Order: sequence, then C-alpha cells, then structure tokens
Amino acid sequence: MQFGFTVGNGEQHRVEFSFDQFAGNLEIKVDGQPVVKDFRMLSLFLTKRYEFTVGVQEQHQIIIEKKRKLFLAGFRPQRYRIFIDGELAQTYEGS
Repeated sequence: MQFGFTVGNGEQHRVEFSFDQFAGNLEIKVDGQPVVKDFRMLSLFLTKRYEFTVGVQEQHQIIIEKKRKLFLAGFRPQRYRIFIDGELAQTYEGS
C-alpha cells in the first residue's frame, strides 16, 4: 500500500507512506527523508499508530493509524487513517 499527502499552508511538507504487506517493510518519509522505518510481520495488536511532527515554523502533529484484520491479515485489505492535529483527514483501505 502506498499513499501520500501534503501538510501545511505556508510551510508545506509532503508525507509518503509505503507498506509491503507481504514482506512486512513499512516506511514513512517527509519531504523524501525517512522518519519511520518498521518491520511488521507478526504482531499481537490489531492497530499500530505512527506519530510524528512535521514543520519548523508551522508544526503539525501527524498520526497514521494502521488497522489489520484478525485472521489472514496478509491476504486481506487493511485500513489506514490519517490524523492531522488530532482531526481525521483521510482514510485509505487496501493491501
């Protein structure tokens, strides 16, 4: 699953999310620079949250929440919710 979005008004930043559901590699980049790298193969939790801040003069708190299904998660679509400054901004679903 891959998606991206822009954050900010006067100071804009591009956030890119990439997750290979079968290999387990997850990466989040801001303006092309990695801010989160994770390996998600086995987990006891259905929901994983990634939190970080973007911006210098105009800061925004970003949360990307990844929710998987309980059974056969590697073969089923997962839901991704993006929160910017505590507000739900976007929802994606896919593998």
